[in-house]
Amino acid sequence: MNAREARSIRLPPELESVGQARTFVERALVAHLDDSADVLLMTSELVANVVLHVQTAVNLTVWPGPPVRVEVHNGEAATEAFRDLIRDSAMPEPSSSSGRGLGLVRRLATRVGLNDDPGGGKVVWFEYAGSRRDEA
Repeated sequence: MNAREARSIRLPPELESVGQARTFVERALVAHLDDSADVLLMTSELVANVVLHVQTAVNLTVWPGPPVRVEVHNGEAATEAFRDLIRDSAMPEPSSSSGRGLGLVRRLATRVGLNDDPGGGKVVWFEYAGSRRDEA
């Protein structure tokens, strides 16, 4: 796989898909990043959001970059409320048991965005410019 070649996988709307997504991304980036932990965490958060809240299949695409780019496609159109969350994901109160995922992604990623998928649904993506193996 060359440095700019995208890899994609389609995952069902099941909790097991979160782990499968992490494994897929880790394998796609093993030769490109010194430490993929942040990318794996952000991927887990976005895929879990689809599985738990949207409940559609997930199309996951990874570009090794630079920068690394991960896109999570799902079959539900973006609402204005969700667009607001992507633009400004404030962290919840410390006592809250959920709601940290998008805030974590916004803090760890170099860039985060939301696009409407021309085939229907939406694409939530992030870019990450962490330490690269091929820069050494």
